[in-house]
Amino acid sequence: MPELPEVETIKRGLQEKIVGRKIEDVVYDAPKMLLPNPKTLLASVVGTKIIKVDRKAKLILIYLSNGNILVIHLKLTGRLIFRSKKVLADEWQHVIFKFEGDEELRFCDLRKFGFVRLVIDKRELGVILSEFGPEPLTSEFTEEKLGEILRRSSKPVKLVLIDQAKIAGVGNIYANEALFWAGIQPEEKGSRLSGNQVNRLYEALNKVLKEGIRYKGATESDRAYRDVEGNPGKFQEHFAVYGREGEKCVRCGTEIKRIKLGGRGTFFCPRCQTTS
Repeated sequence: MPELPEVETIKRGLQEKIVGRKIEDVVYDAPKMLLPNPKTLLASVVGTKIIKVDRKAKLILIYLSNGNILVIHLKLTGRLIFRSKKVLADEWQHVIFKFEGDEELRFCDLRKFGFVRLVIDKRELGVILSEFGPEPLTSEFTEEKLGEILRRSSKPVKLVLIDQAKIAGVGNIYANEALFWAGIQPEEKGSRLSGNQVNRLYEALNKVLKEGIRYKGATESDRAYRDVEGNPGKFQEHFAVYGREGEKCVRCGTEIKRIKLGGRGTFFCPRCQTTS
């Protein structure tokens, strides 16, 4: 699933490509991807202009000239690809926003779990966004706030990091990477972390998220994630532990191990990441 750096990369690409454009039509072949339903969404979207693109957690927010907002969730395999209308269809494309002129935005999704949701006002949007915790790389996410979140949970720290109600936007990849650079064992309970460990984790989380954005996200072996021009990310070339089971640790040479936490693959170095 695309995480904060991947969705931020897509948001930045969309800001450059679609702001100011008028939507002349929306075509689709997967009705379930348009919420609350295709008829209502199309009636509120066609003929409007895009005035802003934003992001919260793993959501793309597209603000329209009539005051409505489109909330897009890419889920596991979603892509937003900006193309010339003359370019042959992309694989998995199911929803297409056609703009005046030669371009269109294609929502492609192998599993069709992703969706575009029409939101009619900012109050409704506020209800949706209230489900998320504070977001890293913003002023609301301080070292003190992270410590407070961790102290309140007896769950493994890895599971706290990927709980969207506690911290917005962090997923499996960046939680694994942050815990490695912080030197913290993923199974350690959040409430047991020392002040020094919280400090290291805060710095490591900011580091890996910024690096993820710098390299325009990570494209895993399923090749699902792409930026708005259809290009893969490059952060996977810089993974320290994620997906590297059996390989040597980049720090100490110890073999990287893999366990499951909360049903998700969890990678760590048994020497560099300790419980103390």
